[in-house]
Amino acid sequence: MQKEKQASRKKIPAVLIYGTISAVIGLVFLYVNCPQCLKYPSSVIQNVGYSLMLGLGLFFNKYLYDVAIGPYISWLKKPLKAILISFGVTTLYSSFVIFFTNWLWFSLVQGMEFGVFLRQYPDIWLVEFVILYFISLWFYARSFFYYWKKEIEEREMLKREALAAKYDVLKSQVNPHFLFNSLNVATSLVDKSPEKAKEFLSRLSGMYRDILQLQDNDLVSLERELKLASRYLYLQEMRFGRAFEFSLPADGVEKFEIVPLSVQLLMENAFKHNSFSTEKPMKIDVQIQGNKLVVRNSRNNGPETNNSLKIGLQNLKGRYQYLTGQDIDIVHFDGLFEVHIPLIETDSF
Repeated sequence: MQKEKQASRKKIPAVLIYGTISAVIGLVFLYVNCPQCLKYPSSVIQNVGYSLMLGLGLFFNKYLYDVAIGPYISWLKKPLKAILISFGVTTLYSSFVIFFTNWLWFSLVQGMEFGVFLRQYPDIWLVEFVILYFISLWFYARSFFYYWKKEIEEREMLKREALAAKYDVLKSQVNPHFLFNSLNVATSLVDKSPEKAKEFLSRLSGMYRDILQLQDNDLVSLERELKLASRYLYLQEMRFGRAFEFSLPADGVEKFEIVPLSVQLLMENAFKHNSFSTEKPMKIDVQIQGNKLVVRNSRNNGPETNNSLKIGLQNLKGRYQYLTGQDIDIVHFDGLFEVHIPLIETDSF
């Protein structure tokens, strides 16, 4: 109700402005066609009255457009259709206004036969239609940019909401994903070596505490991320022993940031989807190349498992796209699997 009252109050100044413009246009034409008529108040009043009837009738085409047409056509998706519909409706409505106003004014007010008016003053109709389309062009340009801006804003809002919701889901997937795999590791160690399983769970709880702290950050330092990856690899060593080898960079890590848990997720995928042993160890190599972090592992695909969640790479892609607008690159060649992760320079983000 309050919004309706505010909208009504806004229309009053608009009507006054449109009325003033209509009256001024009428006086200008009166001066051009009959300069001496400005000396007679009755002529001026009649001209102003006629101009107000005609001008306000035409200007109200704007409200007809805003209520009956504008909300139901798309200037972005179908601009040609929007233009044709707008001009068609405007022509019909304005023809009615011009016809009715001239008939009312000249026939009823001035007592002139309407047929005589049509024959003797065709230029009036022509001028009024020319003015009409200039006014319409202004309305259409205004409406186009208004609805164009509105649609863009709505699309961007929906896009941001969708991305934010997607990112929340992606973040929530990290913890169950890691916990699921780690519990599988702990389960496999319980029967083989209870003491080793106990130590594993103790270190796992410490690491999980770090993950809970990191997951609320959009970006973390590369140095901290690699320390977490190193702890993760230590836990894997407790299970696999010398069945894999790894190397992590030590220099240049302090000037970059990265999406948290990126490296760990890639390492999890390497362990899940490859076969390796002490005789044929898997190699994991992490390097900084320019503004990319390259995580490479030897590829010897093992059998797919039914309990694999298969969300690691999809998770990482989604988080990077949302946070940085950049894509990660995945490369397969010569028995190697590489993922190139964009690094964010600390001072630039």
